[in-house]
Amino acid sequence: MNVLSTAFSTSGSNEVIIRRALPEDAAQIVAYARGVFAEPGINLITMADEFNPTTESEARMISEMNRASNSLFLVAEADGRIVGQLTLQGGKRRNVRHATTLGITVGRGYRGRGIGRRLMAYAIDWARAGGVVTRIELNVFVRNTNAIRLYESCGFEVEGRRRRAARRDGEYLDDLVMALLLD
Repeated sequence: MNVLSTAFSTSGSNEVIIRRALPEDAAQIVAYARGVFAEPGINLITMADEFNPTTESEARMISEMNRASNSLFLVAEADGRIVGQLTLQGGKRRNVRHATTLGITVGRGYRGRGIGRRLMAYAIDWARAGGVVTRIELNVFVRNTNAIRLYESCGFEVEGRRRRAARRDGEYLDDLVMALLLD
């Protein structure tokens, strides 16, 4: 997508800006992610104590993703702070450069306001316009029905189920492998 940022209003909040992450966002992104990973019952693989990047390493990763033609790092910003993020991490080898893995989170208090849908739309438009990415894939816990509905509404299809794929909150969780083919 050629637009560098997009803004919209949601019910119950001020304007939300969706834009590419910048290296100078690194400290705020790390703090945001730690908060999301620490939420009880969160549908993510990473535990808060496992996420320990430095601001410098996060800034380097953002820079690398911004330089790659098959990767994207977006943030959603409201009231001057990050309230959501989406990454498309492209394959490193020639044979998988066309495929990218999607990760998305929206912070507590901002869910259900269309931020995730806007992040997804921006990312899919970017992938289509870039001419490199033709496959976006993701994994989602089966219990995360809201996310599954969002992905399906964006055109993603279930390709498989991984039984006992993760252990979170003392229980084994199945996940779904989902993908969107762009060509």
